[in-house]
Amino acid sequence: MAALHHYSVMKDKTLTRNTRSVASRPRVVQTAAGFELAGLYAPQFRTMELVDQCRAAFEEAIPLLAAYDLTLRDVSRIVCHIADADEFPASFPVFRQFFSNTSPGMTMMWLKDAPSSVPKIMFDLIINVPEEEELEAEAGF
Repeated sequence: MAALHHYSVMKDKTLTRNTRSVASRPRVVQTAAGFELAGLYAPQFRTMELVDQCRAAFEEAIPLLAAYDLTLRDVSRIVCHIADADEFPASFPVFRQFFSNTSPGMTMMWLKDAPSSVPKIMFDLIINVPEEEELEAEAGF
């Protein structure tokens, strides 16, 4: 009887789990050149088209970056991991929406034959922070 009870408790825990485990949530990490927000994707991606996944991922990035006094305007490079190259052009208006004042460099990695259990699009956002010498040179010191 104890084994049956244990099974039902375990089953309940898996049903109430978030879409992402804590370990797999995207987070901002400091790098030698600045910051990186890696593994960014839509939290509820399974029922969404690529364009909607793209929008949801960028919306999720905003508060994650804000915690470090950063915004999407600070992003200097975007690495896109896409599972469906045919759907990717539909996301261009979303890029224009979220990056209307900046033009970060972009690298696209096509994940051919990706299973349907993975997001159709995932991002790594790279933020390069200029060194103090560069800032002083720009200021004319």
